[in-house]
Amino acid sequence: MRRIILPVIASIVFLGAASQCSAAVLSDTFNSENGGIPTLNYSGFANWNVTSGSVDLIGNGYFDFYPGNGLYVDLDGSTGQPGQLTSKLTFSPGSYVLTFDLGGNARGDVNKITDIALGSFSTSLNLASASPYQLYSYTFTTTGGNLVFTDLPGGNQNIGNILDNVTVTSTPLPSTWTMLIAGLAGIGFFAYRGSRKNAATAAA
Repeated sequence: MRRIILPVIASIVFLGAASQCSAAVLSDTFNSENGGIPTLNYSGFANWNVTSGSVDLIGNGYFDFYPGNGLYVDLDGSTGQPGQLTSKLTFSPGSYVLTFDLGGNARGDVNKITDIALGSFSTSLNLASASPYQLYSYTFTTTGGNLVFTDLPGGNQNIGNILDNVTVTSTPLPSTWTMLIAGLAGIGFFAYRGSRKNAATAAA
């Protein structure tokens, strides 16, 4: 009985480790910023620093281009300089899933390009003004660092792409899954041995 219990406990520990490894590391809807009040050229973010240019906190009836989505961020503020948001959190090297909503500038301006980077991972999105507010998702392994959203220059420098609902989730390392599978295999093996032993004892 003891031989069965030990691998069960071990597997529970591994399951817990796996669930922790897949937990959200960063999740931000921007809805609680500035007490829920939109404002131009906002820099008081809880989870971000404005590291270049400026950004606007809009929505909730104020420049509300995507109604019903609370507050969100215009990545090109109202100072004529495209903005850059950098996470205050520094991410460790590892594997992550990044999701966010991004929409076009919705004001008839030229296409806007937003660069997204986290350590060795980077990508760019080129959105037309009428590009829908939609979910983007990326799974990647990175050297670690800060998550950065940067609107590039172009067109009206007071109009940018619209960012919302940023989530970064860590993914389990392969070694974690290997240990988990080994633990589950151990349960099966010891349970099988126990059932054979009981069968043999009953036959005797």
